[in-house]
Amino acid sequence: MNRFAKHRQNSGAALGTLLALLVLSSSRGAVGDFTFIHTSDLHAPMAQSKTTVAQIVGLGPIDLAPYGLEIPKPSFVLATGDLNEFGGGSGWWEEYQAYWKGITIPVFPQLGNHDNTWRSNLKSLRDAGLAACYSFDSHTCHFVGLMTPTLQDPRPSVGEEQLLWLKQDLAKVGPQRPVFVFFHHPLPGSEFASRYDYDRLLDVLHGYNTVLMMAGHSHGYAHRLVEGIDQTTGGSTFGPNAGFAVVSVKEGMLRVAYWKADAPAPGLKLLEKPIPEQTSYPKIEIISPAFRQAGGSSVSVSARLSGAVALEKATYSVDDEIKGDLKLSGTAPNWTADGTVEVSRLLPGAHYLRVEFMQGSERFSRSTQFFFEPEQQPTAWRAYLGASSKVTPAIVDEVVYVGANDGALRAFNARTGAALWEVRTGAEILAEPLIAKGTVYTANGLGIVSAYTTSGEKLWSFTAGDAVYSSPVPADGKIIFGCNNGWLYALDAGTGKLAWTNKDATYAIESKPCVWNDKVFFGAWDQYVRCVNARDGKLVWQQLGEGSRAVKGAKRYYSPADAMPVVAEGKVMIADRNMMLSILDAETGEPAGSMTGVSATGISEDGQHVYLRKTNGELAKVDSSGKEIWRVAALLGAIPTAPTEKNGVVYVCSGKGVVSAIAADNGKILWQYQASPQLYVMGSVVSDGTHAYLTSFDGSLTAIKCPAQ
Repeated sequence: MNRFAKHRQNSGAALGTLLALLVLSSSRGAVGDFTFIHTSDLHAPMAQSKTTVAQIVGLGPIDLAPYGLEIPKPSFVLATGDLNEFGGGSGWWEEYQAYWKGITIPVFPQLGNHDNTWRSNLKSLRDAGLAACYSFDSHTCHFVGLMTPTLQDPRPSVGEEQLLWLKQDLAKVGPQRPVFVFFHHPLPGSEFASRYDYDRLLDVLHGYNTVLMMAGHSHGYAHRLVEGIDQTTGGSTFGPNAGFAVVSVKEGMLRVAYWKADAPAPGLKLLEKPIPEQTSYPKIEIISPAFRQAGGSSVSVSARLSGAVALEKATYSVDDEIKGDLKLSGTAPNWTADGTVEVSRLLPGAHYLRVEFMQGSERFSRSTQFFFEPEQQPTAWRAYLGASSKVTPAIVDEVVYVGANDGALRAFNARTGAALWEVRTGAEILAEPLIAKGTVYTANGLGIVSAYTTSGEKLWSFTAGDAVYSSPVPADGKIIFGCNNGWLYALDAGTGKLAWTNKDATYAIESKPCVWNDKVFFGAWDQYVRCVNARDGKLVWQQLGEGSRAVKGAKRYYSPADAMPVVAEGKVMIADRNMMLSILDAETGEPAGSMTGVSATGISEDGQHVYLRKTNGELAKVDSSGKEIWRVAALLGAIPTAPTEKNGVVYVCSGKGVVSAIAADNGKILWQYQASPQLYVMGSVVSDGTHAYLTSFDGSLTAIKCPAQ
């Protein structure tokens, strides 16, 4: 029997007999008595975690000592992420699964940042019959699992595609059924791009009877009230807090206690409350500005609150930067808040607004996003993808090609933004499309690499051994890309037939390779930079990255793997997770220098210079020896995204969406634009000289006008 419960995926189909048993126990009516386990942060292969999990596997009825209750045997287990230490490669996913050997109840896992960074576990989750987000019903309650870690990145985010799925899922539940939500990163959290990132999730959950949110990440056990919703964290199965949480529903009461692994019974109270019949959070609507409304230098704000609360004040906040009071009027249960916000000092582009109603220490809020468009109208067009995207767009012959987390490859008219076509590939796309000789190549999280005509007709497909998030590059009639199984693949560009594989890397290859002088350069999550022959894939040299060389432990963590290499005048430059830059001789791999505080590199149009994305917020231009030519403050940071150059202008974007266009010769900032409402941007900005294009986690593809210099 599969130890991981089959579930209703995004399609809504019921899978597996284990879930069927849960659903059968969930006919409408009063909430029955039941128990489940919330465990988190196992970090397999961790010996102590294996021992702790063995306690869960053997559980029968439980003495819930802090509350003086005997409760029934658990019905299922929720595991809220960091299932593995460095992703699930090298047999570690199988090691995690083995921890649950002998368990007779379903286990519902979600992924954490350790599961998604070095080698994303999403494909393994799918292979176990699960998905990025899913739900199931048990004992008249509804359970929702969300994936808060970003794919192939440690930072948390709530993807646009997950929000859309969640809205559709909860719409079937109704306002009274108790909802339990589980995910990895607790709310609020400074690792999110902004408050708006998780506000969007809370705005959805406030519309339903959300009884409890369960998270991990902190390795601690705690209770916190988050915007009116109770949240508990599930500790860790190893370390000083080794244990797990026990959640009990008995006679209409919800109780949560933490069970330390060395204790005979759960001993720590976390939460006790009646299960409400419906949400007590008031309904809030933002009437103006309308969602994604475009306007000028002032924004008219109007919001309504419906609820039995005696309000005292209403405020607004734009990007957590511009704040002020709104005029509050009305009486319970109908309140309105109105005002005008001056936004002319903001950058043109996308922004978010939060309206907050106050009653004593209580706060009731809702958020939305809008666009500031000054008179010069810098926005050429926007297209809504309906999914977050880390993908760098590709522009050829006035067509923009882009992929997204919903698995769709889309094509747009580069001048107008009109949609031309889309194809569904079946899994998330993180790789930049490659367009070569009239063929469009793309790759996805199932490991499927496909070729299409420029009108979207499939020519061929190839399935690699794991997810392919590495962007394909052309070389001598082949396309070359890395894979999460650690292999570098070369396929015949015309037929898709395998030309060669290089298996020297021992862990995932995530970033885009670089081809120079019939050689292919790439980094991997095994600490090494490698050079192979483009004709046959044979290893030429390998060199330890500076970040891994500089530390004593956790060397894999600091691998040169998430930022692509570049080659300038015979020198390879590649940044690593330790924010160090390795400068290597392209022919021999011998170290030729290093720098600190660098998260990514980009090559100049002439191939003689390199642009460095600095962790101090600056963009720097250096020659092939690393000698600095200029530097400029551009709000940058640790996002491993390459700067690009077109027609003497360098384009780069901050992690929160500030696009800077910078003169390549002297480093002068020519213009700036806010492309995202404080949500992550993790793809490069690219330009065809007329517009600059980029994607954002709000589900948009934006084209910005490039003014004449």
